[in-house]
Amino acid sequence: MTADLVGLIVGTLLTLMVLSYLLGDNPFYRLALHILVGATVGYGTAVALRVLLQRVLPALSDPAARLSLVVPVVLGILLLFKGFPRWASWGNLSAALLVGVGAAVALSGALLGTILPQARAVGSLGDWLQGGWAGLVNGLLGAMGTACALLAFAFAIPRNPSLRRFWNGVVRLPGRLGRVFLLVAFGAAFATALTASLSVLVGRVYAVVEGVQRILSAFGF
Repeated sequence: MTADLVGLIVGTLLTLMVLSYLLGDNPFYRLALHILVGATVGYGTAVALRVLLQRVLPALSDPAARLSLVVPVVLGILLLFKGFPRWASWGNLSAALLVGVGAAVALSGALLGTILPQARAVGSLGDWLQGGWAGLVNGLLGAMGTACALLAFAFAIPRNPSLRRFWNGVVRLPGRLGRVFLLVAFGAAFATALTASLSVLVGRVYAVVEGVQRILSAFGF
């Protein structure tokens, strides 16, 4: 029995164990879930040990590189205290640094990857005109959809009656239209996610069928 055949059998069995959740919660699904969690934790531990053995320990022998390791090593040691309730407060600094860096990366990704490109696309009138009437209509729809979607999140209502009439005429109606744009966008995103999930499901079912056929043929059936 070759290693490829063993991997095929294990993969097919694990896939069937995961798909058994369609029939309800059962021990086979829980076993597959525990294997997944254990493999993930083991892989993370192996990566951490690899970094420790290949980068940290060799750098300790270099006097010039020791200073650059002081802060990461100290923060890592403090983070280990989070596993002990009595000394968990010692790891707050490391945890706060991780949360802050993660929030900064997410915020910068949202700004640079979504908001700024959207604003640049809305304001690029020259690009609209290059596409002719179709490009102009597409650009105007994009600009209107962006503005209305932003107005959909305006929930404050002025107390002054004159300002309230102005609000209802200028902000409230476009805000409702913006909710329609948001519903369409969320519907398209949900449809895309559903299509991707169905594609993955079909691929796994096909892999299971092919795996069973190969296993049976390997044993002479």
